[in-house]
Amino acid sequence: MKTNFASTLAFMPLLAIVSAFEVSDVYKTDIGNCYCNNIHLTGNHLLHANCMRPGYGTRMDYSLDLNKCFANYLGTLNYIPNGNGDFGGSCGPCNMNGTKLNCECSIGKGRGTRHNEVELNDWNVIQIQDDKFACASTAGIEKRAVNKEARFFLA
Repeated sequence: MKTNFASTLAFMPLLAIVSAFEVSDVYKTDIGNCYCNNIHLTGNHLLHANCMRPGYGTRMDYSLDLNKCFANYLGTLNYIPNGNGDFGGSCGPCNMNGTKLNCECSIGKGRGTRHNEVELNDWNVIQIQDDKFACASTAGIEKRAVNKEARFFLA
């Protein structure tokens, strides 16, 4: 089958438009895609970062209380979209390693702690919406009995 060179060239502008939309900064809203730097925690649960503003090309400082996004269930961090998880009271110390949240969380009174590493970009958990950080994923919580482990998952 012969390929018509002229018809191939006719589709080139369409491919360029599609490619431009795929990489547009307007659609990049999670902390990894917004080219954030100086990502750190204060007070064990307040996330801070300096990021590119989606669609503007300028940088801005953002912050978010991660207690609104995460809860500690049996020593495991679980995401709560726009909730009040208050993990900071039972987890610590916590720190950021790039876009990964690291915490030691209490399993229960007298039961010790469990190490947690949550890559915030993998879940698109923290996003920039209306020029501020927000808990913006469709993830949910899985609650299990005390003798079983809770797992971070998408609902």
